Formats: sequence, C-alpha cells, structure tokens
Amino acid sequence: MMAVSDTSPLILLDKIGCLMILGRLFNKVIIPPSVNMEWLRPDSYIAPDWLCVRKLSDSAMLTAEKLYLKMDKGEADAIALFSEIQADLILLDDLKSRKYALTQGLPLTGTAGILVIAKNKGLIPELKPVLELLRNHNLFLSEEVFEKALLLANEI
Repeated sequence: MMAVSDTSPLILLDKIGCLMILGRLFNKVIIPPSVNMEWLRPDSYIAPDWLCVRKLSDSAMLTAEKLYLKMDKGEADAIALFSEIQADLILLDDLKSRKYALTQGLPLTGTAGILVIAKNKGLIPELKPVLELLRNHNLFLSEEVFEKALLLANEI
C-alpha cells in the first residue's frame, strides 16, 4: 500500500514518537519536495527507507499551482502528486485541503485516522493517550472527532 503525505502528519507523528507507524502501515510514503522542505529535521536525520521524495511532473505542477489559491503549497503539491501517481491514500490534516480532496473523491485520512488504523492493527496498545498527546502538540481535534476516533478504535 502506498500513501502520499502532507507535512502535518509527518511532523505530528514524529513529535509523539510514532512516525515509524507509517512505515508499518505503508510500503511507501511519498512526499513532494515542498513537504520535505516544510518538515524541518536535524541535519543528521536519515530518512527511513519507506519515505521518499518525488518531484511533481510539469502537468502535476500546473494542477498544484491552481490549488495554491485554495490551500497552502504543501497540501496543494501533495494533492497534485497523489492525483498523478494514483497512490492508495492521501494523508492530510488541514480542513480546507481535506474538504477539497473529498470533493474530488480522493481517499484520505489524517493523523488521527492513521492512529485509529494503527490501533486496530495492534501497532499501538491504546488510542486515547496518543490522541491526547497529539492535542498537546497542537493538533486540533474537535470533541466529535476525538470521540469518533475512540469509537472506531473500539475504546468506547
């Protein structure tokens, strides 16, 4: 299974020590160069084998440029790259980009959804403390989304 990711799932999962979950869920996570640049890591950082940067083709770049008026560059580039390579899932947290992706029929999930999948596959023992940790690292989760995630993870 292959996914294209925007920056926020990478940053948030990295901050809470759960980045390796992506490598366990997906054979490849592909990011555009703009996402790679937004995701600031130490100079000594060695990217895992499952993470790769892929340049947008000229036609994908035209698609992305049209989206820049609607959303930030990383999200626009990720959506354009996803549409070009036909990955299985796109990883987005930003509400504007999620709404746009849904109108285009793109299969998507965000950081909370990734963690629900991880919980259901036995990669994390309990979802609630991880979601609370995410909230402490500035991921906005409405109470409705928080409860739905717990429900999907069979924790309520």
